[in-house]
Amino acid sequence: MRLSERDVALILNDEGREVMRLSAVNLPEAGAVAVRIQDTDDIGLWVRTPREDGEHVLLVRWEYVLSVDFPAGETRRNVGLN
Repeated sequence: MRLSERDVALILNDEGREVMRLSAVNLPEAGAVAVRIQDTDDIGLWVRTPREDGEHVLLVRWEYVLSVDFPAGETRRNVGLN
């Protein structure tokens, strides 16, 4: 499934939430973290996140991600040869 350029909610493990907090990402007290995915690779999700000095792109490693949630109506499938 192609996740690039989607607004999603990430459910992160405790270590992932701590990394995001240390990266100056504004997190809710509990629950999902809303982000826009810029790209994905073998290492993780590259997400856009606002900070006081503007928008940044941050790597969220796959090992921190428990779940990625987005509305089913946004599902896009790649059909054909890549």
